[in-house]
Amino acid sequence: MSVPQGFPPPVPAPVRRRAHLPAGAVAAALAGCTAIALIWFVFANVVIGGPFGEWSGTVWLNVVCALIAAFALVVPAGFLLARQLWAAWTLFGLSLLYAVVATLVPMPPGTSFGDHLDFVLGFHKSNAVPIGLAVIFAFLTAIAAVVSATVRPARH
Repeated sequence: MSVPQGFPPPVPAPVRRRAHLPAGAVAAALAGCTAIALIWFVFANVVIGGPFGEWSGTVWLNVVCALIAAFALVVPAGFLLARQLWAAWTLFGLSLLYAVVATLVPMPPGTSFGDHLDFVLGFHKSNAVPIGLAVIFAFLTAIAAVVSATVRPARH
């Protein structure tokens, strides 16, 4: 389209940054793996807890928090597939927060830090395997999400 003489050329629309699609797809897949590991952790706690009315406070806390964490990871992962930059940063923050909190904060009162790390990363109990996998996948999700948010696409 040509501009009539004497008129200024049209101002181009600002370029909106978007998340890097390949890295975002990897981050979304890893977030899905984290969510699956968290749901596995929920099922393991349901089996360990016994009948519904006999659940201890720890089982309730594990089940509710793992369900909330799984849902909170899946929502930004879906938006990340739509290349939303805020979703990449949200997924990074949630994944990193989950990995750090699950690793550093002992859940049962009176548990030593070494015993807690042995539980989370030991892979030798029925509910320790999914929580260990969830921590590993959450850390990898955080890395992929920050790459998705910061890498710029190549210009041709």
